[in-house]
Amino acid sequence: MEEQNTELYLFDIEGTTTPIEFVHKVLFPYSVQNFQSFFSETSAETGFAEELILASKNENEYTEQVSDSPESLTKFCKYLVSKDRKLGILKEIQGRIWKKGYESGELKSTIFSDVPPFLERIKKSGKRAAVYSSGSVEAQVLIYKYCEAGDLTVYFESYFDTAVGGKKESASYTKIAEKLSLSPSSIVFFTDIKEEADAACEAGVRPILVSRPGNHPQAEHKYQVIENFNKILA
Repeated sequence: MEEQNTELYLFDIEGTTTPIEFVHKVLFPYSVQNFQSFFSETSAETGFAEELILASKNENEYTEQVSDSPESLTKFCKYLVSKDRKLGILKEIQGRIWKKGYESGELKSTIFSDVPPFLERIKKSGKRAAVYSSGSVEAQVLIYKYCEAGDLTVYFESYFDTAVGGKKESASYTKIAEKLSLSPSSIVFFTDIKEEADAACEAGVRPILVSRPGNHPQAEHKYQVIENFNKILA
């Protein structure tokens, strides 16, 4: 399947290039196990504590007072992970924890086997590739740099996180197109979430839903669905 008018392929990560299971059963638990040591070692960086205390004001279900102690910050971060919150400060902290894990060799990311060959085909065709994920840019780079298939960061020219906007907001995709100096219609966005596809479509980007093992079922939609990248640019 040749995408004639496509100039750039934009990739979600979780459930698209990386199994959901890796994120939820490896990365998230690893951060939870290491919050305490992280806050104990970075006590001088008061900005983390201040931002988390501020964030706690918006968590009505969390009834405990959050202080700047490692124990209090750890407990609150564990709560945020349990609720799958997409807070920028949480993602930054997790990114730092994961960086240490990747660099020490404790962590190595799992990528679907059809991803590296597809990235190579994109490169050979002269097209471009970028990433848009709710995880921090740092966490995105780590996933592709320290994976079982080797360093894949050479294939991506840009990374975007929620600093550009939420993934279910059409304005986010408009901004990405502007930052890449591309027409939205020349971008294909791969995701496993219908609402993200809706937002991309509204912005003029062409979404393709990826159905991987372990992905959550999606509501009825109008989008093309693929199970892997084997037939794109084949």
